[in-house]
Amino acid sequence: MLDSQYRQFHSVFLSDLHVGWGRVSEEPLLDFLGRLRTKQLYLVGDILEWMYRPNGWIDDSIKRFMAKLNQLACSGTEITWLSGNHDQSIYSTPQMDKVCQLGSQIRFQTHHKYMTQDGREFLLVHGDIYDHLMGRDVTVKQRFAESLYPIYVRLLDRFPDNRLVRRIQTRKLSDPLLADHASKFRSLMMDLARSHGCDGVICGHIHVPDSHRSGSLEYFNCGDWLEHRSFVAESCLGSIELHTQRY
Repeated sequence: MLDSQYRQFHSVFLSDLHVGWGRVSEEPLLDFLGRLRTKQLYLVGDILEWMYRPNGWIDDSIKRFMAKLNQLACSGTEITWLSGNHDQSIYSTPQMDKVCQLGSQIRFQTHHKYMTQDGREFLLVHGDIYDHLMGRDVTVKQRFAESLYPIYVRLLDRFPDNRLVRRIQTRKLSDPLLADHASKFRSLMMDLARSHGCDGVICGHIHVPDSHRSGSLEYFNCGDWLEHRSFVAESCLGSIELHTQRY
């Protein structure tokens, strides 16, 4: 549940919601959006789960999610949706018209430059460009782990309180391979922000919530809503922070 101190923001950044994958985060996410008060909402990619939907159907979970976004838009929140690798295929299907109808007040973009209240500029991008630039360095173990991830999330969805599932989750999150992967991803994203002349980057993609500073350059990863229920936000006072509500 969203604590009362986190109900009012200037901007909120969410990524990797994967709405439509399962029930694992649907109720907490809808509760979060229902309580949220923010001037701007940025959806930083992989918002809908489209990769595992060969027919591209729109189910009730997506409709409920889009209804919440419409409520926020009607209350004055400006919503910007950036494409991610799981939901980018929506742009090449007839379902895009339906999504646009459900979210008629949403601005769709591939990336964005965000200016904070104190004049800092952040590059907003999902982060799947990392896969194209670093694909050759992916190990066999990483590819195997990625192939099993959908099964793991299904288990988490169906048996969220199962001791074995929680043990798998704990081991996964403490795996040094994941830490190394996250470190390489962070370095590339910060280099990308630097090349765009930005003061930092806000991204997602790897499902690892993180905040980091190197000199004057800042890195924020929104994490995900399958395991961490995390987000990045700029407060009404101008500070940017990572918020994690892992369950």
